[in-house]
Amino acid sequence: MTTQGSKPQWFTIATVVLILGALASAGAIAQRTPMSHVGVAEKPHPATLKVLAFDKSAPRPAKKYRIAYLAECTNNPYCATRLNGLKAASRKYGFEFKVFDANFNPATQLRLVQDAVARGYDGYLFAPTAEGPGCSMWHRYLAPTGKPVVTLDIPMCNDADYTPGVAATVTMVRQSFFNAHVENAFKTCTKPCKVAALGGSTGSDLFTIWQRAIRRAAAKYPNVDVVSDQPGNYDPRVALREMGGVLVAHPDLDMVISSWDDMTRGAEQAIKAVGKRPGKDIRIYTTGATKDAVSKVKSGVYNETSIFLPFEESYYAAVALIMALEGEPVNGYVNEAELPAVTKLGSIFVTKENADQFKPNY
Repeated sequence: MTTQGSKPQWFTIATVVLILGALASAGAIAQRTPMSHVGVAEKPHPATLKVLAFDKSAPRPAKKYRIAYLAECTNNPYCATRLNGLKAASRKYGFEFKVFDANFNPATQLRLVQDAVARGYDGYLFAPTAEGPGCSMWHRYLAPTGKPVVTLDIPMCNDADYTPGVAATVTMVRQSFFNAHVENAFKTCTKPCKVAALGGSTGSDLFTIWQRAIRRAAAKYPNVDVVSDQPGNYDPRVALREMGGVLVAHPDLDMVISSWDDMTRGAEQAIKAVGKRPGKDIRIYTTGATKDAVSKVKSGVYNETSIFLPFEESYYAAVALIMALEGEPVNGYVNEAELPAVTKLGSIFVTKENADQFKPNY
């Protein structure tokens, strides 16, 4: 999951090119693949089915491949779990990999992409720090290597999901995911209700699609009055401060929606601080499906958490890369909402009714 990075520490002509790419990408809104009422894609993507089938039966490659993992982060629970997924794939398929961690900084990622290309790897796993700069890095540096590239975490190049030319794109989060999450919360407002929204970091790709989902759902459900829509920077401390102010201004608040479980802990604390019961007096809809959040859904503190799959994200991205290296590229979109952890549950939404059937791994 990508968050907004720090300010670039250096500035080059190549950085200008990345900025122009980001502005061009922001200029249009791609059409998104629809999801059903439970947030699962209505029609499975062939690439997802191919990757699952390959992983069940493929032998260990004869060659020990060298892979560059161009990560946007490694130091938060989501990204650390994703690194564990890559390690699991490495053990199964026998490849070695080197991590190039950009720490959410597009300028840093540019330098690391250039470094990785100069070293020469058999293939690249690329988690863009941002959609526009990532697209520029792909076209200017990664594609010219002629080596297979699999992208993960977020779409890029203003594509709804798969970017043509890469060996595969593997994501959960995209516009249709947040659309489904927000609509699932708003549809429970069968009478007028006041809602406070907590998003990530202002200016980040995820915050942009989160805002777009809120506007779309608010127009669809007229009972909803979004009285506050603030960035929480994925930080529970920021969420606690922001939600404390909201509850002073709107003591009759009915619902909180959040784009990250860890951040939601701050909202929960603020609700308790004013003597109200989270999940009952004020409903909470969050995203991540972490162990903590699923536990709170079971106990009724949260009403729902939507599923992220960081372990599976990197694992199956690595599988798709091995397929390309072995001459079987899927050249398509691997939708994490079609992976077994979701399909067995039948929904991306973990609720009190189905929480016992979902086993979080982070």
